[in-house]
Amino acid sequence: MASIKVVKTEIQDLEIFAAVVKHGNFSKAAEELGIAASAVSRSVKKLEGNLNVKLFNRTTRKIKLTQDGEWLYQQVLEIIHKITHVEGHLSKSQILPRGTIRVDAATPFMLHAIAPVIAGFKKQYEHIKIVLTSSESTVDLIDRNVDVAIRIGDLVDSTLKARKLGNSCRKIYASPDYLKSRETIAEVRDLAGHACLGFAKPEKLNTWPVVCDNGEWLKIQPEIIADSGETLKQLAVQGCGLVCISSFTAEHDVRSGNLVCILEKHTQLVPVPIFAVFYADKQINIRLRCFLDYLAERICFDV
Repeated sequence: MASIKVVKTEIQDLEIFAAVVKHGNFSKAAEELGIAASAVSRSVKKLEGNLNVKLFNRTTRKIKLTQDGEWLYQQVLEIIHKITHVEGHLSKSQILPRGTIRVDAATPFMLHAIAPVIAGFKKQYEHIKIVLTSSESTVDLIDRNVDVAIRIGDLVDSTLKARKLGNSCRKIYASPDYLKSRETIAEVRDLAGHACLGFAKPEKLNTWPVVCDNGEWLKIQPEIIADSGETLKQLAVQGCGLVCISSFTAEHDVRSGNLVCILEKHTQLVPVPIFAVFYADKQINIRLRCFLDYLAERICFDV
């Protein structure tokens, strides 16, 4: 029994450490956990002593993770996720998930990754109501009343919990009709003079992952600009030009022959992480966990 108590205490210390990182503040972490700020401080000191490392650089105004702290935080997120997953799996046989989940994602991901699995999810969890919204920009979960948002790319908001669903990558596509009407594209230099379709924002998406003769990635000058990858894909299907978009956005149209992937041998397959982000709310954990597990198991990524 003694060994079990030791393990439990260590897990609690890790959870306290994660809360401090999340809030960047001992007092706010204590408030979330419902314990005294002094208990948070003692727990962090104990963890540092047990591991014989310094986890935070402290000043009178703020705290910042050390390099060891950064590494430990990533490990702790994995540990907490696994524990939560085990608890959720064991509780499913006793607790029937019910209630509402509000999901926000960019239009392409919503259409091509989330929407196709909703019917199956509803059959398995008929008491969970799903509300889907699409936004092309980062949303505030509280302002938009969203339980979970799908974000593509590196995360910068440390106040949110995150679960990585997988990776995607960007490739270049064109319609067969467009390619028939233009000169053959066999090398990156052949893209000169072709109509390129680009993003209104972020501007970095108009730099394509193919290397030019000067050793740099190709920065296009778009003839048509849109704020949605789905819109750009539809323009490409209609023969308006070349588009560089996430592979999951174009997958269906490639299979149906509406689009062709070009310059595959010249394209740098840079993994772009896809995260589900959400606030820690025990009232939605069970149904949210069920949804994210279902989503992660059924979405196929090619990177």
